[in-house]
Amino acid sequence: MSEQTRQYQAMAKTASWTMVSRVLGLFRDQLTAAIFGASAIGSAFILAFQIPNLFRRLLGEGALTAAIVPVLADKSVKDGKPAAFGFLNFVLRKVLPWMIGLTLVGIGSALLWALIRPADSAAAILTALCMPYMPLICVAALFTSAVNLSGRFGLAEIASGVLNLCMIVGLGLFGENLADSDMGKAVWLCVGALAGGVFQLLIPLWGLRQEGWTPKLSHIDEAAWKTLSVAFLPAALGAGVQQVNVLVSRGIAFKVSDAGLMFYYIANRIVELPIGLFSASIAVVIFPALATAFANRDIPALSRNYGRGMRLILAINVGAAFGLAALAVPIVQLLFQYGRFNAGNCLATSNLLVVFAIAMPFYAMISIVTRALNVAGQTNVTLIAAIHALTVNAVASLIAVSLGKGVEGLALANTVSTVWQYLVLRHYLKRHAPEFLSESLLKPAIQVIVGSVILAVIAFNGYSFLHNVLTGHIAEKLNLILSMGIAGLVGMVFYAIYLDKLGYPERDLLRGYANKVLRLFGVQLKA
Repeated sequence: MSEQTRQYQAMAKTASWTMVSRVLGLFRDQLTAAIFGASAIGSAFILAFQIPNLFRRLLGEGALTAAIVPVLADKSVKDGKPAAFGFLNFVLRKVLPWMIGLTLVGIGSALLWALIRPADSAAAILTALCMPYMPLICVAALFTSAVNLSGRFGLAEIASGVLNLCMIVGLGLFGENLADSDMGKAVWLCVGALAGGVFQLLIPLWGLRQEGWTPKLSHIDEAAWKTLSVAFLPAALGAGVQQVNVLVSRGIAFKVSDAGLMFYYIANRIVELPIGLFSASIAVVIFPALATAFANRDIPALSRNYGRGMRLILAINVGAAFGLAALAVPIVQLLFQYGRFNAGNCLATSNLLVVFAIAMPFYAMISIVTRALNVAGQTNVTLIAAIHALTVNAVASLIAVSLGKGVEGLALANTVSTVWQYLVLRHYLKRHAPEFLSESLLKPAIQVIVGSVILAVIAFNGYSFLHNVLTGHIAEKLNLILSMGIAGLVGMVFYAIYLDKLGYPERDLLRGYANKVLRLFGVQLKA
């Protein structure tokens, strides 16, 4: 089996489990919006859950993972898998006490915040309840990195699905039936998140045990620890600044209006669906391939895998961005117009969705460029780029607020900072590791942009026509499903055929997915 085929199969497996997780996550957000509406308590929970997620990005999925994967890959190549697992245990014993200590400090700070600022007591108390999620998910992220490096993909996505399921049960079952206030329901939502965090730790741990991992400290390597420590600090600062950037945007949105953060969060979550479903799957599979190629000093493999990952991200995310922008209003209406989340809330959210859609391809490309820089040992560059993004976002956000542009202005500021961050990262990758960039992306990018514009035109006009024809004949929700589904499907089929006929490099993956569907009808495309 070729390298490309293995990667496509791993991406498909990861994407399949990610789809399950994202559908559950979407239902969780729908349930949250329907129960809390655009209320202060709903926004308070969003802000509270963001804070342990900040540390998760800082210590787990972001900096520590970025620093440890190249080191584990190098040890696995040179010393074998048992040595890599032994070093993983060594790292855990080093960092776990710090994670627990930060959790306790976070809980104490949140409770102090509640005493000092009674007006923010709901957000502060919910933050204290959510903080134990941080060490659970940080350790889980390390386990996931190691198990992905062993070639077992999809466990993290399964664990994320279980997290969403736990939060749904916590709010929808226990919160709705046992709590008599919005705050009580939010507390049960926190309990669900903590239960989900436990499962997020146990599932990748099970995968590691299947690969032969044991908890014994069998390989102390101070040299590798020094390498990891040197790489970790700039990566940690970069991830921290990036998450502070997110927290600043959401914190300002929370202060702009009680409803503002809910609109901002939902629009951002819709954009994260295609990013999480496809782009994250691509990055998860490409990262170990880049790390292994770098450890083996296989320069052609570095360039080949980087180019493949970027072309896949362009083909998927640019098309999805144009489609989301074209159908922003009906998408939000279909997904979130339930319970206390009304039509006016949907319209406000759809305006933000259009703005966030512009940044979506850049979010996805950042994930690949950052991993390439981490593999090349240039983790300090992620800090530089994150500081750039934070500065641009903070200045633009203050300007937007001073001009009275509300959360729409904050979303635009975030989009501008994301584009700028990608450009800075790309600049440094070209300067420090040009071997990743030997395959030109200009032609594929032009092909994708032209096809995406046509996709958006087909989807928007097709939806408008069908919705007008069906209005008054069927229920509105069914109308939205049919008109969007048919118009969107026609647009996507055209887009796929267009890329295939132009000879897009990754068209074999496209045909593979199409053949899985067409097999049901006894039809197959030529390989």
